[in-house]
Amino acid sequence: MKKLYIFAISLISISSFAQETISFEASEGFTTGNINGQKTWISTPTNSTPANVQNQVISAEAASSGSNSLKITKETAFGGQQSPIIGAFNNLAAPLTYTNFTLSFDMRITEKSASSSDFVFQLVNNTAQLYVTQIRCRYDGKVMVPTTVWNDTGSTWNINTWYRFKVEGTSANMKYYLNDVLIYTGAPMSTNNIDQIRFVHDNWSGTAYIDNIKINNESSLSTKDIAKNSETLSIYPNPATDIIKINTSNKIKHVEVYDLTGKRMNVTLDRDKVDVRNLSAGVYLLNVETEGRNFTEKFIKK
Repeated sequence: MKKLYIFAISLISISSFAQETISFEASEGFTTGNINGQKTWISTPTNSTPANVQNQVISAEAASSGSNSLKITKETAFGGQQSPIIGAFNNLAAPLTYTNFTLSFDMRITEKSASSSDFVFQLVNNTAQLYVTQIRCRYDGKVMVPTTVWNDTGSTWNINTWYRFKVEGTSANMKYYLNDVLIYTGAPMSTNNIDQIRFVHDNWSGTAYIDNIKINNESSLSTKDIAKNSETLSIYPNPATDIIKINTSNKIKHVEVYDLTGKRMNVTLDRDKVDVRNLSAGVYLLNVETEGRNFTEKFIKK
């Protein structure tokens, strides 16, 4: 089984409070295909031939903003890794001051099982080869962040659902947000400025899509945004035999149903009603996309 070892890519630059949004669109200079070598991005170095892994790509398969996203997925030339090192790295033109920055992104993961990958966002001082902080979406649905140890935030993620993650560095600590809700506050892993960001996995199964990365480009929530984030959704009856009714204040754009292995099931949507009569008895996940947000609800089919 092949193992990969990342070597340092040194950068010499000055710190500044640069603002940037990355959505992997053609208008930004990106093209679909291998992320390696596009703008300031590379894929994991192999220290062999080819020099970098090949299957971490810009894809039009899914997007939370625009048409494209970054897709990180299994490299079939390599086995499962002991650490999350397969993925895409962005070498920042201007390092971020670890006590004064914000960085946020959307992420959607396709698989959650004992054999699926951990998907991890890392902020790194690559010159010193030290992590500053990380967010780990673990294979079992837990969201973890590190201090001197890995900490369970108490938050979870579900498959095929877009989530908004944000890290804010302050003079006192690191703050971690999920969908604009503070989920953890703690010390950084190291007190170093940040010259590289990484979206990586440990090369088991599953795929993650990353989109709408904002670096020091967060504004205060508008009244409209606050209303959007306060939107609620409920479903009934649950358990269900034939029809599930979705109760939400916003227009329903799309629904998908998955079993617990991640397989997408065939259902039909009629306004606010989902026909589940053809499903076998069991537990399923209903993903609902509204004009404002995405929701995932677990239901039982009798």
